[in-house]
Amino acid sequence: MNSILIISANTFKETIRNKVLYNILLVAGVALFLSMAFGDLSVFSRAQVMADFGLATMSLTGLLLAVFIGVGMLGREISSKTVYSVLTRPVTRESFILGKFFGLFATLMMNFALISVVFFIFISLLGTSVKPSLSWAVVLTAAEMAVMISAAIFFSSFTTPTLAAIFSISFYVAGHLNNMIGIGAEQQNSVIWRTILKLLYFAFPNLDHFNIRARVVYELSIPEGYIAGALLYGLLYTTLLLSLSILFFSRKDL
Repeated sequence: MNSILIISANTFKETIRNKVLYNILLVAGVALFLSMAFGDLSVFSRAQVMADFGLATMSLTGLLLAVFIGVGMLGREISSKTVYSVLTRPVTRESFILGKFFGLFATLMMNFALISVVFFIFISLLGTSVKPSLSWAVVLTAAEMAVMISAAIFFSSFTTPTLAAIFSISFYVAGHLNNMIGIGAEQQNSVIWRTILKLLYFAFPNLDHFNIRARVVYELSIPEGYIAGALLYGLLYTTLLLSLSILFFSRKDL
């Protein structure tokens, strides 16, 4: 447990010194600022546009963090042999993977806290109160990014950084198109294509479980138990991906 905390702390320190992190935060800030201007061009209120843009910005920020920092960090440590000096100490590969995950997740939470403060201030400046549904949307986005970070670590555990980045982005896109894949499977007349699409449907997570932007923007109620179910779904999927990461990384010939 102590080794996990040490690796987490070192990962967090290394990540916050990464210039890519501040570029991502800059892009997020610009996107939030532009959303206020776009509100005047939309048929919806500026607060609605701001809420939609803000939540989408958080999701994309987390994706960029997982891909460009998470994938790059693990791949760089393997290619530069840095991981050898860590694993030669009394540190298991399991502790290494979990430490990397918690360090990256802590960085993501720090980013989300900063973006959320700016986001909520902008919402308040538009004369709209921050409603509980908006706060829950931020929490679910954080759960989605926990899945994405674990996916990035999983792909990094057995392939090159470039391929891991491609796989992570594809994982994100497929996760948000999962419902369409399921609908397509039901509409297929070919048994082969229906089977293939159903396999894809169950192989990828349904990341839309974490997306309640439409309910926030249109002020729709959230079904009872939905938040708890989505958080449990994220926890189980994150655990699965981290378990597979540990399995693959333990068998990796370093």
